[in-house]
Amino acid sequence: MKPTLKVSELPANLPASTDDGACDHLVGRKLPAVELASSTGRIVNMSREGDSVLPDNWDSIPGARGCTPQSCSIRDHQHELAD
Repeated sequence: MKPTLKVSELPANLPASTDDGACDHLVGRKLPAVELASSTGRIVNMSREGDSVLPDNWDSIPGARGCTPQSCSIRDHQHELAD
């Protein structure tokens, strides 16, 4: 049986990121009551959502973990863009 992936569990092959400490002040804070429309049209209050089970092949979707190839490229070339 395939193990169930959860939002809070990162895949073993996910590239390591560098922690610059910019979000250290967020540890332990609660999300504000932000309501967003889901892909089914249901309104989801993000402050009330728990640890959701991810669909199969979630990690094969570019950007599913929050970083798209475009945002990574901007990050990697930020000094060139600033010039």
